[in-house]
Amino acid sequence: MRTSTVFATLAATAAATPVAIRAAADYQWAVTEWDAGCNNAGCDYTFRIAGPAATDYPARPAFAATCSGKSVDSKVFTSYAGCQMDAGIKGSLVSKINEPAELLGSRTVVPLQVSFQFADPSQDNTYWNYTGVQNTTFNRGGSPPQSFAIIPKESFGIA
Repeated sequence: MRTSTVFATLAATAAATPVAIRAAADYQWAVTEWDAGCNNAGCDYTFRIAGPAATDYPARPAFAATCSGKSVDSKVFTSYAGCQMDAGIKGSLVSKINEPAELLGSRTVVPLQVSFQFADPSQDNTYWNYTGVQNTTFNRGGSPPQSFAIIPKESFGIA
């Protein structure tokens, strides 16, 4: 089952009640090994991402994953791609390139969106989702892999 389908299924649960929460100002994720580019067959990206555990409400588990995605037609990314969580880590992580990409000189700037969903360890049938977006560039062929931070700005819970 695709990760995006899991997110949609959880969001559509009949008894689910969404609860908006404010993302912690000092909570951020570290992206490393960002490598992205395009050729005649389309565009693709790959990166590592890690987030620390946090004990403020809602408590968030630490995570680490490898993510990658491919465009379906030319340079258009239309859906989330599931990330591969490291062994022993619980939760789901998805990523995608949001449209539109922007040309900045000779560089293509793209908004990378990442969402992390996890079960609340203190409440049965409760899930939290944090989402962050960060502009980055297609760097393949001109510069080494990049590192940057994503600060989640959107968050909600489903109980």
